[in-house]
Order: sequence, then structure tokens, then C-alpha cells
Amino acid sequence: MYNISLCYSYGEGLGQDPVRAKRWLQLAADCGHKKALYECGIKLCAAGDKVKCFMYLELATRRGEAAAAHMRDVILESLSVVNAQRAMSDADKWKPRTLHPRPRR
Repeated sequence: MYNISLCYSYGEGLGQDPVRAKRWLQLAADCGHKKALYECGIKLCAAGDKVKCFMYLELATRRGEAAAAHMRDVILESLSVVNAQRAMSDADKWKPRTLHPRPRR
């Protein structure tokens, strides 16, 4: 899913399509892909949603994405205690999405 998002982002093997790239990136993040979680966090930061950004960066850090830890710490400094606690609570409750294969016809 993450690689498909990259293909759509850069037009590698597929036509460049930012909308589909974003959808595939979000799906990969929802399933727990550490780089997708990190990239979604960065995009949320750019959009101004620091609470959700922090949550995604925390999840990416927990999954071993080294680049996410520094960004998470930078965002943490700009959050109120209440918002930081809310973001950590959301991260603690988060579960990766499970995809079920389509039944064969």
C-alpha cells in the first residue's frame, strides 16, 4: 500500500495521481506502516493539526521509525499539556486496521 502511494506520487509505473497517492498512504498508515504513519504525521503538521500529527508521529516512533522521534519531540514542545495527553491517549488506544481478503468468486 505504501509503495503504491509512492508510485502514484511520482508517476512510477502508474499515472501520477496525488488524490490516489494520498488515499493509499492513509490506508498504509491505518494498517500501521511506520513510514506511512510518519509521512501522514508530517502532512498533518503542515495542515496545522498538531494533536493528530503528534499521535501519528508517536505511533511511527513506537513502530521504530527513527526520523519520527525528533519531529514528535519538536511538536510536543508546541502542545499544551492537555493536548499532549489527549494525543498520547489516542495513540495508546489506536489499533491498526485489519484488511480482510475479498472472497473468491
